[in-house]
Amino acid sequence: MSTRVTATLLNELLAAESGGAGLVLEGGSLRIVDPVPDGALVVVTRDDLKQQLPQDRPVGEGDLEFHAAELESAIDSLGG
Repeated sequence: MSTRVTATLLNELLAAESGGAGLVLEGGSLRIVDPVPDGALVVVTRDDLKQQLPQDRPVGEGDLEFHAAELESAIDSLGG
């Protein structure tokens, strides 16, 4: 895996059964874990992502792409 956040990856996170699932950066790679282990570098949890997405209409691919780009930018700003 890479550090590239994609709409597909966010869709996978949204499909997680537990609100405690999260997208974490570990060893230079992104992965979805449930539950999020203590000390993990959390990019976004499923519940946080759901709150950031539109509530008044169906979530579209463009919404996920927008949030993927924002999250990828946040990861890039961490350096490395």
